[in-house]
Amino acid sequence: MNLWRDIIDSLPDAIVVVATDGCPLRVNPAAETIFGTSTIGSRELADLLGQNPWLQKMIQTCLASGQTLGDPDALLCVEPRSMTVRAEVSPLLGADTRPAGAIVLLHDLSHEKTAAQTAESVESSLRLSPAGLAHEVKNPLTGIKGAAELLASMYPSDGRTQQYCGVILDGVNRIAALVEQVLAVSSPQRLAREPVNIHQVLHQALRMAGLYPSAPDTVRIVQDFDPSLPEVIGDAGALERAFLNLVKNAAEAIGGEGVIRLHTRMESEFRMSAEGRRRQFLRVEVSDSGTGLAEEEISQLFTPFFTTKPDGTGLGLVLSQRIVALHGGRLWASAGGVGPRTGRTDRRTGMTFKITLPAGDR
Repeated sequence: MNLWRDIIDSLPDAIVVVATDGCPLRVNPAAETIFGTSTIGSRELADLLGQNPWLQKMIQTCLASGQTLGDPDALLCVEPRSMTVRAEVSPLLGADTRPAGAIVLLHDLSHEKTAAQTAESVESSLRLSPAGLAHEVKNPLTGIKGAAELLASMYPSDGRTQQYCGVILDGVNRIAALVEQVLAVSSPQRLAREPVNIHQVLHQALRMAGLYPSAPDTVRIVQDFDPSLPEVIGDAGALERAFLNLVKNAAEAIGGEGVIRLHTRMESEFRMSAEGRRRQFLRVEVSDSGTGLAEEEISQLFTPFFTTKPDGTGLGLVLSQRIVALHGGRLWASAGGVGPRTGRTDRRTGMTFKITLPAGDR
């Protein structure tokens, strides 16, 4: 028993063993430190439990049920101060396996909380907003671009100078475009709330991609539309940007030759709103007849800066997914697109991006 007493007295966590009648049977030095007294008797323990009814309830429940209870983040009041603790109450089993008391363990979290708050404060002070980062990047880019253009104009007949200046300008433009995409993904967006015809949105996305009203001879656009679809409530411009990314991805996947299919229909499933009303969704699918992607690549498609394209940024799909989510919808991808000749669903080739959007009232 002396060994167990030495072990308990050496622990940094406060331990109080309480009998079934509420009297303290054993208190270790760590408990005396937390409670701020060298003597913890029945009166002191009663005062402590009176200030902390949550702990008293845990002890009573443990004695009644014989179960171990815990609270990972509790506020322990010991007048005139308080501290955050992790509390555990376990039954002290007697010879008949019935609770003969309760073992209370209290771990002081104050130092851990302070360290975490300090680290968070330091991290916050070092954090730069997307707009601030864009500003810091754009300023030197403007100077680099101007210097490259000036240098190119000074040596118009020097082929090597023109080549190097072209490389610089291409890099500057690429970085500037990347900054704009990062801002679009990370900055808060204010979306309009207007009735939108989803088919008009898809036509505009095709038009911006150079595929509507007529596509190149080597590209076939299949419009499998349900004309009875209701309108969605949202921002037409934002939705056009979202679908433009999907259409451009499909066009790049087929390499300038193949089939892109746009399919719309009503979803068969309903979802419940916070007010308890049934909400109906429409569905849009953008499929292609390309070579498709491996499953591990599909699982990372919506990860920022992940891309399978040599000159891609990996932010287009992230932006599209965010716009759809802001409209209360969902965007995901699956293997299998359309056949290169039939234009019908074919799981052996291509990719399909699927979008659901809440339908407006009919």
